[in-house]
Amino acid sequence: MIGLQLLIVLMIALGVIVGSVDILSVTLAQLQQQPAMASLVLSAYAVGSCAMGLVFGGLTFNTPLSRLLFLSGLMTFLSIVPMWWVVGVYSLSVVVFISGLFFAPTMIIAMTLVERIVPRNKLTEGMTWLLAGLNIGVAIGAMLTGKMVDTYGPYAGYAVAISGGVLVFISTWLSYLRDKTQQKMAVECEEYH
Repeated sequence: MIGLQLLIVLMIALGVIVGSVDILSVTLAQLQQQPAMASLVLSAYAVGSCAMGLVFGGLTFNTPLSRLLFLSGLMTFLSIVPMWWVVGVYSLSVVVFISGLFFAPTMIIAMTLVERIVPRNKLTEGMTWLLAGLNIGVAIGAMLTGKMVDTYGPYAGYAVAISGGVLVFISTWLSYLRDKTQQKMAVECEEYH
């Protein structure tokens, strides 16, 4: 069974990406002397996430949740890597729209897993931990991106978002490995008895 701690790390990592995008959108819009265009980036991220959340929430899968979590984490990471090539608000909008398509499924799967791994009388607390992780990640991502932009220039902040993507991938991969190992041990125990 996937552990709550890894899901909290996942949510922190997702938050780092969101916080970074918040700062980068404003930074790039100011660089292009179009501060109102920052809202385009944030809207693209929200629309991508919302659209896929609506679609994904209505789908039924036969795939184990741990595998779905890993795949959505991998796609979240891969979709954020193109930030290295972003040169302005419009290209950032495209990247975050695509990234948003994977953000919602990753979060939905994480919340579904919490429902399965936390005792019923602790469900609210379990979900609160995930949401707290997301909020902590947003604060960390915004702070680190702001520091990188102020210290090394406007494009240095991309490293923070991509690092968040790496952490998303690692946390979902470890969750998947943990779940597979525990399933294998359960089968071996049944065969032994």
